[in-house]
Amino acid sequence: MIPHADDALRMLSQRLMTQLLPDLKSLYSLSDGALIGLLINAIADEMAEGIQRRLDDIAEMKRIFIAGEALLSSKDKEVTAAELSSYRLADVNDHHDALSRILVLLHEASENKGFEALNQSIWTYLRRHTQRHKITAVP
Repeated sequence: MIPHADDALRMLSQRLMTQLLPDLKSLYSLSDGALIGLLINAIADEMAEGIQRRLDDIAEMKRIFIAGEALLSSKDKEVTAAELSSYRLADVNDHHDALSRILVLLHEASENKGFEALNQSIWTYLRRHTQRHKITAVP
């Protein structure tokens, strides 16, 4: 097992981009290799921080759901009250996706029914979400 897989991926990306790519003759291969290097860095970032980013999203969405409880169906309330089954990335993704679907519906309802404060809190969450999940991928 590699204890720090994100660091290992960053080292591989750096080696690819600094030692292997300069020797390539084809412009296509050079640009393809550079893209692969950037993607490896993005994956390293996701391994290092991805679950925490989603947990931050989940916590913020749950606060929004509390504020918008009057607009949620009983089934949505059940989903929003559920806890994670594990901290495996697949389980965190599934929970995050389920809450995101409810958030979209809540956003629509808040706009249609004139819940301006709730609508603004959702927009604020979406801006923070975008910042949290921004891909930098630069070695």
